[in-house]
Amino acid sequence: MENYITFQEIAEENGIGIDTVRRNAKKLDLEITRRKTPKSKGALVNCLSRGDADQLKAFFDQKQNYEFVPSESGLSVQRYGYFYLIQLVPEALPDRMKIGYTDNLEQRLSEHRTSAPTLKLIKSWECKRTWDQAAMDSITRENCKHVLNEVYEGNVEGFIERGDKFFGNMPNSNSEVVFSEHSPLNENE
Repeated sequence: MENYITFQEIAEENGIGIDTVRRNAKKLDLEITRRKTPKSKGALVNCLSRGDADQLKAFFDQKQNYEFVPSESGLSVQRYGYFYLIQLVPEALPDRMKIGYTDNLEQRLSEHRTSAPTLKLIKSWECKRTWDQAAMDSITRENCKHVLNEVYEGNVEGFIERGDKFFGNMPNSNSEVVFSEHSPLNENE
């Protein structure tokens, strides 16, 4: 019998959310099965075979490392997604914001529209995955209230201003990395 691992276990092993596991398993066209496992207490849960789970882990590991690509002045770090601010129900609750990170902004907005069809993208910034929590903490540090998960209430302009300040201090995808002459990544050897 083939060994299966639940989305919950994959999420815990990789320090990510179950939605990220689901989204990327679909993106990689892995075979998702629903099974009862000893840890699921008799409930059917989404699982991957051990082989597919290992493939997904390799994908996450690859995304956690910098991808260096050639540019005119050396190598450039290309590992950016987007940090976004959206109004979930702008016509009824204009001060309620969903904030978060995504690798694919259009796809993420489409996913949110299934439960919030009138959502409005307020602003997005280039963002590395590793900045996600720091960006969220910075943007929500004052003058807002936490509703649930990544949903907050507060002045929209305040969210934008704090986001602009945070991301104004961070490099962007056009930033160049200068390697030491001793670095194995330096092509001038």
